[in-house]
Amino acid sequence: MMMPANYSVIAENEMTYVNGGASFIDAIGAVTAPIWNLDNVKAFSTNIVTLIGNNFVNSTIQNTLGYVFGGNATKADLGTMFGKVVGADKFKAGQIGDGIAQILGSAAAIYNLGRTEVKNTAGDVSLFPSKAEYKKLTDLYVKA
Repeated sequence: MMMPANYSVIAENEMTYVNGGASFIDAIGAVTAPIWNLDNVKAFSTNIVTLIGNNFVNSTIQNTLGYVFGGNATKADLGTMFGKVVGADKFKAGQIGDGIAQILGSAAAIYNLGRTEVKNTAGDVSLFPSKAEYKKLTDLYVKA
């Protein structure tokens, strides 16, 4: 029997490996493996953590340092505010997934704060505020 050069006889029990065999994830890996290396994976992971942390930085700062230095902190409320930061209030409400997300988001925010320098706004303060700034400051202190 004459067969083409690129033809080979395969037993029937071996056909499963020829028809399919690779999943979608395997196919993606086969295509991206030559492109992605360890540096790409590290950059991707760092960027994901940074994006998540960026979303949580303001709330983490406000619920910790903002609360403590805001002038209204009480000993009894410190635990409550810490619970908001770490997601304990979500666990008490039965929102376990949200609690875990809150913990991971707060950890990512802390990671971001340790990775970069924060903008120093001391140079933005003027010695003699404008009339509009002065009015805003006096209104703020008169209400307090």
